[in-house]
Amino acid sequence: MHRNPDWKDWSVLVVLTLIWGFSYYFIKHSLTGFNPTQIAGLRMFFSALALLPFLGQAIRLIPGKYILTIFLIGLIGSFLPAFMYPWAQQKISSSLAGIINAFTPVCTYGIGILLFMVPREKSKIAGTLIALTGAVVLVAFKPGAEFRAEGLHLFVAFLVPVLYGFNGNLIKSRLGQFPGIPMTAMMYASLLVLSIPLSLMSGAFARIPASLAEGNSFYHLLALSVLGSALAMALFNVLIQRVHVLFAASVTYLMPLVSIVVGWLDGEQIGWNDLMGFACILLGVATMNGLLSLDKKQQSEEIQS
Repeated sequence: MHRNPDWKDWSVLVVLTLIWGFSYYFIKHSLTGFNPTQIAGLRMFFSALALLPFLGQAIRLIPGKYILTIFLIGLIGSFLPAFMYPWAQQKISSSLAGIINAFTPVCTYGIGILLFMVPREKSKIAGTLIALTGAVVLVAFKPGAEFRAEGLHLFVAFLVPVLYGFNGNLIKSRLGQFPGIPMTAMMYASLLVLSIPLSLMSGAFARIPASLAEGNSFYHLLALSVLGSALAMALFNVLIQRVHVLFAASVTYLMPLVSIVVGWLDGEQIGWNDLMGFACILLGVATMNGLLSLDKKQQSEEIQS
């Protein structure tokens, strides 16, 4: 059963939007001291450490038969995307990557309908299309936007929203009975079997002292790990369990709005496409999440007839 989000759910969505919106800033400054592979490995490692206090509760509450499922959602929802997007963006433009990322709610809802028996709702479909249009307008008409791409890298980039779609639906359908924060702690703890060897082989741990001597890249990496992964993923998992999976996935549409505001505060100009995209995204998110419910009107009409 799904319910319309209340003010607490909207508050969590706003916090998620802010955290993940600033994650690009943390990544940018982490790259001054670490390479992408080192960042991915250390990000998973420090996320597990940050959630370690909740691991004991997770072990008590979650039966062992679910560990493989939890490892799978961590693999497809966190570990693999941490590599796939940076690799894909070697040959596709950041503008095109932004548009592809906006397909996450579309993939989430489509996979939910096809494989997880999520019901079709007019408001969800209409809101998703409106918000997707807004995201495309926001990115495609940005001054200086370019759309270069190579086939294999484009395919890999499109796989990430598909993985996110599977991830959200798996959490909702298979793990909805477990508290979100302990479940996230177990997820990152299970990923240590991958993140520790990766960090050792890439020289990430050995790189930490030098990064501390050179600047602030390590502190940005810690912020990325604790806020952008551990806290944000815990909140995301809690949100998925409380309301419709599409509500949580709509954070993908809202994240670019954070970059607009940050850019404006940093002296950048706001164009017509920013305002139009902003309006479409807000309208779409409101529609898909019940503030402008087409389904209620349809149900009312059916009852009257």
